[in-house]
Amino acid sequence: MGKFTLIQVPWTSASEGNYAAVYRAFTSFPPLGLMSLAASLEKAGHAVDLIDLEVEPQSFEDLCARIKNFSPGMIGLTATTPVYPVAASYARRLKERFGLPIVVGGAHVTALREEALSPDMDFAVFNEGEATLVELARELEGRRAYAGIKGLVWREGSSVRVNQPRPFLENLDSLPFPSRGKISPSRYSFEVPGLGVVPVFLAELSRGCPFNCVFCGEGVYNGRKLRSRSPARVVEDILDAKAKFGAAHFGLVASTLTADRGSIEGLCRELIRRKAGVTFEGQTRANLVDGPLLALLREAGLVRLNFGLESVDPNALLLMRKGVTPEEVRTALRLCRGLGISTTVASMLGNPGDTRETVMATARFVRATPEIRYSPFAIAVPYPGTELRRMAEQGLHGLKLLSAGTGGFSRYAGGMMEVNGMGPAELARLQRRAMLVAHASPSKILGLLRHFGAGSLLRAATRALLGGLGRLCSAKEPAPARPDAKSKMIQ
Repeated sequence: MGKFTLIQVPWTSASEGNYAAVYRAFTSFPPLGLMSLAASLEKAGHAVDLIDLEVEPQSFEDLCARIKNFSPGMIGLTATTPVYPVAASYARRLKERFGLPIVVGGAHVTALREEALSPDMDFAVFNEGEATLVELARELEGRRAYAGIKGLVWREGSSVRVNQPRPFLENLDSLPFPSRGKISPSRYSFEVPGLGVVPVFLAELSRGCPFNCVFCGEGVYNGRKLRSRSPARVVEDILDAKAKFGAAHFGLVASTLTADRGSIEGLCRELIRRKAGVTFEGQTRANLVDGPLLALLREAGLVRLNFGLESVDPNALLLMRKGVTPEEVRTALRLCRGLGISTTVASMLGNPGDTRETVMATARFVRATPEIRYSPFAIAVPYPGTELRRMAEQGLHGLKLLSAGTGGFSRYAGGMMEVNGMGPAELARLQRRAMLVAHASPSKILGLLRHFGAGSLLRAATRALLGGLGRLCSAKEPAPARPDAKSKMIQ
């Protein structure tokens, strides 16, 4: 059968800007999507080499030597929207070097399809890719009849063809366990409450999201219907990773961990019944937890939960369709604190309806809430396919989509919208001010040091300060990027 090389391109520098060092310290997650694709290809009889250039950086020549040694018949790339130009650059150089078929997948492709196919890419897989990639591999070795492969974008001469979408997989239990042996687990480590810095594994709990937050692309690429793996299957996956790789801590991958109460309760009981002996963390909505559920989660091994606060302004929350109040967040945080569950809280600025005053009100809320260890203030980005993008294109609620933003699609470099008269440069300054106000207290600083480490924080602060001084000393904002395909991406 065939051989295939799958590549995760470097992402933090392009996606997180001046805060890349912090994100490398905290979000070194294994590439679960690629590991799932690799497992499906291997189940079909193919050989796969998986390369994560984010945690295993190497020169282009070294990368090419590895590809040549493996001798694949196809190269696959994946990237989120902010780093899609990086993926396109790799596609161009790899096509020039090897002339092999190049396939790309991910959320960006799902949102834009043929618009996402650069001249050096032969195929794009949209929506879930496991079955589509296996069928593509079969046709590459056979008749090369691509028209019948659902979920595929492909070139036919000078034309680009977009096939019918592939329905979302209803039975996630039918997927093989991710090919975790393709990467080195020790490379994916960060601080876990009570454990220190340890390797972190991932286990998928569900796909899809039934909620309607305007800024989120989850519904675009995984659908609005929540599809869950069975608790027994998730625990089998966890125990398999523990037996083979010594896995002790997991990030449970789900848009909302407690959206399906029956499923998460079943998972907890199965972990307890089977004495799994692992810890885990995840993210959820503050209005979907209560004392009994959190106690069960804690007994099963939960050590950290992330909640989305986003804003404390009622009008901004309404326009964002968040459906969660600051009071609900505060209540959930206090319940977690009482049970010894660590928490993180996501905040955002540049939302529809946001002003300087609403952003600073959120920063003061974070500072005044002792249960919030830290909260990153991301700048809202209007990814294609999202309702936020439509709002910005139509100039609704104080939003204005710029032809090209000074910070592009990075959440930490100004964004690409004007929000109630605030352009990208001012949003970036407001972001730094909000983060300073929110975290400039002894308890918050201590929490940050424990969470990220002094070295990562110092590097991030230095880069942010130098970038800010450069903009302040400049008589005008940096020249905007040339409008092109880079302006049409999704995280």
